[in-house]
Amino acid sequence: MKVYRDQSFIRPDLQAHLYSERLLDNVRALRGLCAPSTRFCAVVKANAYGHGIREVVNILKNGPVDFFAVATFYEALHIRPLVHRQSILILEPIHPAQPAEQIRACAAAGFHCVLASLEGLDWAARALAGTDRILPVHLNIETGMGRCGMPPEEAAALLTRLRSQTMLRLAGVFTHYATADEDNISFAWEQHRRFEAFLQEHRLKDRPDLLIHSCNSAATLKMPPAHYTMVRCGISMYGYYSRPMSQPPIPLKPVLKLQAPLTLIKTIKAGESVGYGRSFIAKRDTLAAIVPLGYADGYRRAFSNKAVMKLGDHFIPVIGRVCMDQLIVDVTDVPNVQTGQMVTVIDDDHQSPCGVYALAELADTICYEILTMIHAHVNRIVH
Repeated sequence: MKVYRDQSFIRPDLQAHLYSERLLDNVRALRGLCAPSTRFCAVVKANAYGHGIREVVNILKNGPVDFFAVATFYEALHIRPLVHRQSILILEPIHPAQPAEQIRACAAAGFHCVLASLEGLDWAARALAGTDRILPVHLNIETGMGRCGMPPEEAAALLTRLRSQTMLRLAGVFTHYATADEDNISFAWEQHRRFEAFLQEHRLKDRPDLLIHSCNSAATLKMPPAHYTMVRCGISMYGYYSRPMSQPPIPLKPVLKLQAPLTLIKTIKAGESVGYGRSFIAKRDTLAAIVPLGYADGYRRAFSNKAVMKLGDHFIPVIGRVCMDQLIVDVTDVPNVQTGQMVTVIDDDHQSPCGVYALAELADTICYEILTMIHAHVNRIVH
């Protein structure tokens, strides 16, 4: 199935600049932490963490990447026409509410799928019965994440059942760490011990045909013994540590810079208000400018009267409440300001007051959320 991107949906002047060499450098640096034989899985779910899934896959498909991981069948289908060398892993487990034709399509396309329950195994087997397709599956082991994994005893039963299923091939075994991005990773190491015990009990490390993987970005950086035969990197690939690190093992460079134009400049007199709720009252005659971007584009309402943007060498405050598709900035102290000038909404600098870390702190959230909220209609420009 060929997927077309409807360019009429894209707003050209809301620009997310993607720096391809930074993305590749980050991947190379992450791979450099691993043994040469360790495979690299690039996680591109959630529109490649807001960066643009098609753009990111196109950059990486000829790079040092062995797998792409997505959240859903639909994401896998979307990037399939772009990918020729790598395999695609769908992280959402197979479940009985999933249409049988999806499972058959996954097998036909060679997608790797996840099993996290016995009923998921039975449903996949029924969906593939009578076909000549074989579906590669990865078994998700619960070690403490408390989400989609199978308890070890149930996973053991699933391994036994798999041996009699000719339409399903065990291709991988994995787990996911709940606290690898925390300062204290003792629980992540406990999870690692539980996962290692399962692998040893079932002699899975003796099977060279299996992909064994447990590391997300944070664990890849902090837990070398957990690298196994593949690592799954998402946020670090895009230039971010899960949370700021004072002494990171490798430098990571932000891949994205978001810019938008000034579309209107007007004077707000001292004592006059700005925006909904009159949350900003001008203390001086203020030169204000409209930026055509708001919470519908992914710029949080929580940034109202708190965040700044960058115009040239000047940081300009956001004043008043962020609206659905507009906001107002104070450009009083910027000389020769003109409509059409581009402001930096999200900076590609870890230390910038309008960088992702700073915005995440303002909104009391994590860097992942700031990035993934960038709307799909923002124009992605690859450099």
